[in-house]
Amino acid sequence: MLKMTMGNEVKLIIVAIVCALLLILGHVLLAKAFADMAWAEYTTAAIPFVMMAICGLAIKYAIDQDVD
Repeated sequence: MLKMTMGNEVKLIIVAIVCALLLILGHVLLAKAFADMAWAEYTTAAIPFVMMAICGLAIKYAIDQDVD
C-alpha cells in the first residue's frame, strides 16, 4: 500500500483555511442574533488569541523546517 506524506504546502493551506474559518466564525458571532449571548462575546474575544497562537506555532514550524 502506498504511504502518502503531506507536504509543507498542504499543511500551510490547512492552517490558512482554519484561520479563514475562525474569521468567518467571529463575524457570524458578532451578528445581531447572537449579540445578547454572553458565550458569543467570550468566544469572539478569544479568536484573536487563538490566531496569535497559530501564528506562533507556524513560525516555530518554519524555523524547524529551515535546513540552511
